[in-house]
Amino acid sequence: MKTCFYLIIIGILLLSCNRTKQSDSAEKQVGITQNSALTESQVDVYQNTEFPDIQEDTNQDGSLTEIPVDITPSRAFFEIPVDIDQNYSLPLSEITEEITAIELEMTDESLINPDNIGRIIISEDNIIVVETLFGSKILVFNKDGKFLRSIGSRGQGPGEYNIINSVALDEKNSRLFIASSMPSRILCYNLDGKFLSMIQSGFFPYVDINCINDELLLITYQRASANEIENRKANSAMIHSLYRLTDDFQMIDSCIIFKQYLETTVGGGNMYTYTDFIFKGNSSIYLYYCEIYALQFTPIETVLRDTLYRFEDNQLVPDLKLKFRNNGIDGGGNKFIDLWNIFRSSRYVFSVYRNNNQQKNSHLCYDTKTGKGYTMLDGYTDDIHGIEKRVRIRPLVTDSEIFYYWHTSMKPEDREEPNPTLYIIKLKK
Repeated sequence: MKTCFYLIIIGILLLSCNRTKQSDSAEKQVGITQNSALTESQVDVYQNTEFPDIQEDTNQDGSLTEIPVDITPSRAFFEIPVDIDQNYSLPLSEITEEITAIELEMTDESLINPDNIGRIIISEDNIIVVETLFGSKILVFNKDGKFLRSIGSRGQGPGEYNIINSVALDEKNSRLFIASSMPSRILCYNLDGKFLSMIQSGFFPYVDINCINDELLLITYQRASANEIENRKANSAMIHSLYRLTDDFQMIDSCIIFKQYLETTVGGGNMYTYTDFIFKGNSSIYLYYCEIYALQFTPIETVLRDTLYRFEDNQLVPDLKLKFRNNGIDGGGNKFIDLWNIFRSSRYVFSVYRNNNQQKNSHLCYDTKTGKGYTMLDGYTDDIHGIEKRVRIRPLVTDSEIFYYWHTSMKPEDREEPNPTLYIIKLKK
């Protein structure tokens, strides 16, 4: 259901990108100058901001080259074998140092739909639950689970978000950045719920956002030029890029993640089952970005994107690769593996993928300390709290040593289903 919603959203965005409404006359329009700075940074609302063209090399046939990637000699690039036939029951006690359970208070204003949770942010003082898609909302709780407030409201006016794609926390300045679609914009609120500023682009879909080292890291994509599409004899092409912005939306730099040349016109978008594409490790910023799918959920390229990158000096440097049987390609040249994400902590590597031959979702955990890998259908076994159903863990994108999951359980005294309980995992090192 989530996948379908995301595909619908991207399709609508691409059809309506030329019909973005202008905001009130009080809002000032700003652009990006040649030195990539916003021309009127003192204003609060940045309307229809255009990102600069991405500088790329051009091949002799007129096509664009991929962003250069280097393997630094100080850190070896390694491959992790994946046993797609395994179904291991991995108890969380084997990989966790401790798990903290927090019951999230349920009030009329803090109802949570577990199926809509797109991200949970855990700071020193707060827990922020973000629901995405058409149920988009942001709820703030304290560390004991008591509901404090909601942030913002849905709509298409100034200071409103419509479809939340991703949210980032600037904990240093107690600010929240919201990447929203329809229209595409980034909004900034403080944690008291006050709207501070906004940057808007009617065309670019904002896929993921994170705030690391006082910078905003933003993934977006756009159509390639007509000349490049023609030169590659493709019907369509998409350029997926990573942008660096200051926390007041000044452009710093950008780089290409990858480009795709499509034999058919775009009928959908990324399969955003997980949107934790940018995350912070102990000493590095990591990025994994999944493949593109057509509206019928059929892969439209035959290359499995199986590599996790570090982002260093405005380049993507390969950090590790997942090694699937035949690189995830069957005898007919079709992908049978849909790889949705790759995460890593200082000790463990995690991934979620779908085996289309078996029509099953699998979770991978690889222990770099012991060299053992485990593949589990549908998630991990919570042997600590005795949860019967397997759980699916997610990374805290600002600290890869912390993961989390949620589970809803009824107590005998409950008259209605409560909010889910949040479980915060501290991984072993």
